[in-house]
Amino acid sequence: MDDAPAYGDQISVMICESSQVQLRILSKAVEDAGYVVQTAHNAEEVLALLKVMPTDILLTGIEIGEMNGLEVCWALKANPDTETIHTIVITASGQERRLEESLDAGADDFIRKPVNMTELRARLRAASRLVRMQKQFRQLAETDALTGAANRRAFMHCLEMETEQARRHGSDVSVVMIDLDHFKRVNDTHGHAIGDRVLIETVKVVQKCLRDRDLLGRLGGEEFAVVLHDTTIEHAATAAERIRAAIEAMRICDDQGGAVPITTSLGVSAATADTGLDTPESLLLAADEALYEAKNSGRNRVVLARSDAPAIRLATG
Repeated sequence: MDDAPAYGDQISVMICESSQVQLRILSKAVEDAGYVVQTAHNAEEVLALLKVMPTDILLTGIEIGEMNGLEVCWALKANPDTETIHTIVITASGQERRLEESLDAGADDFIRKPVNMTELRARLRAASRLVRMQKQFRQLAETDALTGAANRRAFMHCLEMETEQARRHGSDVSVVMIDLDHFKRVNDTHGHAIGDRVLIETVKVVQKCLRDRDLLGRLGGEEFAVVLHDTTIEHAATAAERIRAAIEAMRICDDQGGAVPITTSLGVSAATADTGLDTPESLLLAADEALYEAKNSGRNRVVLARSDAPAIRLATG
């Protein structure tokens, strides 16, 4: 249908209304227009759901409980993790004062009751265009231009969120540092164009070894890092060895058709109750020290870092 977002690019809409009848009517209309719909009955439920179910657009009434819709808008816009959510406030006829308050509270748009479904679909389409544009800008700002991996800023933001979640819930998060062996020699021998091709192919190969929730970032030059979501150090070691073998198996040729052999050294660390590593900085430092050990002990290998012992060799190529 004309209103529906393109397949695979659906926009999610959270609807909050205290009236069960109104909530059902709005949900059906928005879902029929092709959007992914989530519902909430009050402001507290909205804020709780957003912690586990991110959304693109919030459509909310004003009187939705002890905390009203305007206060929700304030809360979302004050939080860097939710400030980009497009907010549409539903106001009753004759509530011009509340309309002004809505916009002052950070609402991006408004629609008056009784809600005209044609107008609602039009406003959702306009909101969807803005949401997609913001996503594109954010992706450009967070992506390494050459390889398509996350850039350092995006990687650190992800690592901060993962370590905070691990600390709060007692879950695991692991980091794998990846450094291509003798990469300067590749550039000096084969030229920077071949060096760039190696970096691009490395990212493609590593991405295939990861899950959707994991994140690969380029920290600089030939150095990369991976955040492994909810992963123990033992499983991270297995993933790192898989990455090492995949990079060694890459087949890259120079302009004359000659093979350009590539290997990598990897260091692994994890934030768990028994490691004492619970900050992004401590995780990266431990993984980096393990990587340094991998380089010093012969390269093309994975080294596992532990907080209670020196870095130890885990696997060799």
